[in-house]
Amino acid sequence: MEAGKSEADILLSAIAEWEHTGKLSPEQAADLRRSIELKQSPRQQIAQYFFFIALFCTLLAFAAIFLNEKLLEKIKLYFSWSDMVIALITAVLSVLWFWYISRKKKSISEAAYEVYMVLGGLSVLTSLVYWCKEIGIDKTYTAFLSIALLLLAVLAHLFRSRALWIGAIATAIIWFGSVSTWQSVNNMYLGMNYPVRYTVFGLVILGISFVQQQVRAISFAWRITYLTGLFALFTGLWGVSIFGNYGSLAEWHQVRQIHVLAWSVVFAVAAAVTFYLGVKYKDETARDMGVLFLLINLYTRYFEYFWDTMNKGIFFLVLAITFGFLGWWLERKIRTTSTK
Repeated sequence: MEAGKSEADILLSAIAEWEHTGKLSPEQAADLRRSIELKQSPRQQIAQYFFFIALFCTLLAFAAIFLNEKLLEKIKLYFSWSDMVIALITAVLSVLWFWYISRKKKSISEAAYEVYMVLGGLSVLTSLVYWCKEIGIDKTYTAFLSIALLLLAVLAHLFRSRALWIGAIATAIIWFGSVSTWQSVNNMYLGMNYPVRYTVFGLVILGISFVQQQVRAISFAWRITYLTGLFALFTGLWGVSIFGNYGSLAEWHQVRQIHVLAWSVVFAVAAAVTFYLGVKYKDETARDMGVLFLLINLYTRYFEYFWDTMNKGIFFLVLAITFGFLGWWLERKIRTTSTK
């Protein structure tokens, strides 16, 4: 619930009074406090956008400087530094940086804090890259990603940083792809091609998000995990509905698209169920994701099966009637529920 500063102060005072008089348990009071969000003024929103632009430019600068091997080699030769020296220097800078920003957290905005956390995370990853080079595992991407995932997750927990948590999840996605590729046989990992394995991975991430929601220490970023799990699940299902569970494009080309129609049905059912649950439990993320991928599924099937045979107007008329009926049915359900 969004509220202005004065409104939030009144609500917090009321919650404190109810907790003191025993009308609310400490757990209920804590949940209510977490549900209150301060409204941002136009200046705060503009400042937040500028911080996001700064974050994007920071990532570009990091890529331009630290991914340029010639520049790095020149710096190493100029100062006669070994990889371990650079690793130690960046590690010390990272520790000092996180210590300084944690002390300044209360005096800076949330957006600025996340930008600073990203800078610290990039410094940690730089140290890790040179450490891996020094001990000779720089070419083993799975080992590097495993350590990076652990470091980013721990830092996100310690400093309650959503940006670092996003980095940890992105690293987890890449790590899973690396591990499954390394262990795959004929492009199949445990009998699954890439779309199927990322569908399963999305389900795992979703399960983790529900557990994360119940653990107070890491619940601050559970919605990020939840959204990532939904997106990975439906992106994987979309891929499976097109390519099936075949290990190569050559193998896929040898079968007719009708052979993967069952996957399209699974995709549609999953999107419809997610949409229904989103409406029932007032989960806008699930609702919007369900509608989005239901539409993607319908349009994909149209281009696969009906593009050359069905009149375009008839196809879109069928879609209009279908979604019009769904809208009428949902409105009727909402009216029925509200009158009870």
